[in-house]
Amino acid sequence: MAPRRLTDSSAEEPPKKRQKTAAKAKAKAKAKQLPPPSPAKAPPAPPPAEAAAAVPKASSEALAVVSRGGGRGLKAVQNSREQSSTVEAPDGSRTEAKMSIKEQKLFSARGNAHVETKVMSEQNKRTTRKDGTVIITESKSTKKVCYL
Repeated sequence: MAPRRLTDSSAEEPPKKRQKTAAKAKAKAKAKQLPPPSPAKAPPAPPPAEAAAAVPKASSEALAVVSRGGGRGLKAVQNSREQSSTVEAPDGSRTEAKMSIKEQKLFSARGNAHVETKVMSEQNKRTTRKDGTVIITESKSTKKVCYL
């Protein structure tokens, strides 16, 4: 493998990504720590003198608690493969096998954590013996593993 070539980057070029500011990082950390408000345990209403000052604060907290998107927040990775083989045994029997495996893995879109794995396999097997006897075997199996 050839070595990577280094290029000169001039000081006049702006950086390609914006750097995180400390204020945004603190706001994200605070939003993660806040539990969602419970409707049964509402805080007591402030006195009328403090009500005007409390309105902007309440609206900014409401924006921090609301989560984005209404979907499941999952991404899927699918993999499928097929395999076929023919085997002739020393006793004269012949076995033909076909196997297909489909695998699906679900991950959470935010943290890339593994959520679920589903494996579906299908196998068809045909054995012909020397005396002419034919044995056909078909099997389908599904395995689903969820992490909650």
